Amino acid sequence: MTNSIHAKHGPSSLKNKEICPHWQNRPGSSEAADEGTKMHEAAETGRLDNLNPEQIAQVRECLDAVDELQSEIPGAIRYSELQVDVCGLTFGTADVVLIGTNTATVIDYKMGRVPVDDAETNLQGWAYALGVFDLFGVDSVKVVFLQPRCDLRTEHTFTRSADYARMRDRVAAVIEKAEDPQSPHNPHPDNCQYCGGKALCPALTAKAMMVVEKLPERLDLPAVMDPQAIAEPDQMALALRLAPVLIEWVEAVKAHALEMVRNGQEIPGYQLKHRSGRRVIKQLESVWDIVHAEFELPLEQFLPACSISVTSLENAVKSIQQRGQRAKAVRKLNQLLTAEGLCTTDPDVTYLSKER
Repeated sequence: MTNSIHAKHGPSSLKNKEICPHWQNRPGSSEAADEGTKMHEAAETGRLDNLNPEQIAQVRECLDAVDELQSEIPGAIRYSELQVDVCGLTFGTADVVLIGTNTATVIDYKMGRVPVDDAETNLQGWAYALGVFDLFGVDSVKVVFLQPRCDLRTEHTFTRSADYARMRDRVAAVIEKAEDPQSPHNPHPDNCQYCGGKALCPALTAKAMMVVEKLPERLDLPAVMDPQAIAEPDQMALALRLAPVLIEWVEAVKAHALEMVRNGQEIPGYQLKHRSGRRVIKQLESVWDIVHAEFELPLEQFLPACSISVTSLENAVKSIQQRGQRAKAVRKLNQLLTAEGLCTTDPDVTYLSKER
């Protein structure tokens, strides 16, 4: 299984850190990241039972591509989730490595919906290739990125004689700058969007201040703009007043930009896209009648696909109680569900709210 230890400057972050040495991974997780992890694990183990049909199709496409690549290498040895050291600079885990006679193929799954850089220039691929060069002593390494949701497959072959030194020097330069606290910050719209350190970034703070200075109604500003350096409560109060103004400015920019494009104007670097609305299942009983009759889906497989709103369930229980008994019934419902472990509560969320 995948090693849970991550490198400080992991291969997947090298592109971001080459743009800005201070780039950081965002803490926590997201629905997209969790889905990607689940699909990677399914590809690694071959167990697809926890995936939906769309996810199964993407994983199978990757597995078929790996089998095809392996069939092209006589006597290939196959490694899955192989951790490699990258010239003593960092380390990472390659999804699949195929070893032949003095050659190797590194395969990385990309389960997202945004294409990654071409294999010829992709720093993550470079790092894996360097690790495989050193680990197996081969003369050439083919790097392959499989991107089923983008209908893309990009690959490039690197040789030790022509490529190894320049690849190592580039990766080393990225990490050296990332280790230097004096390296300049380099705000970049796409890069900053996914950076976990943007709330404390002095370069972004400076740009925000340029925006504030131009606003029609100038707010009182805190004496210190670095969020971590604000120590006085009254100064933090000023910062909290400023934050929603900047958020409102951002939302206003987005709204007006959308209006401009809809009116026929072109904004360099942006295009109008559409996303389908969220599908909602209604009348669950009727849905069950259809899927059971037409597809012979058993009830035990249908129920896990359903979700229940706790509030809606409480309202349904209250609706059939006599007046004066409703609150008692809801309390009993929650007690019974909690006792059986059928209803759990997420951790409380703590936040600051402006006094009225």
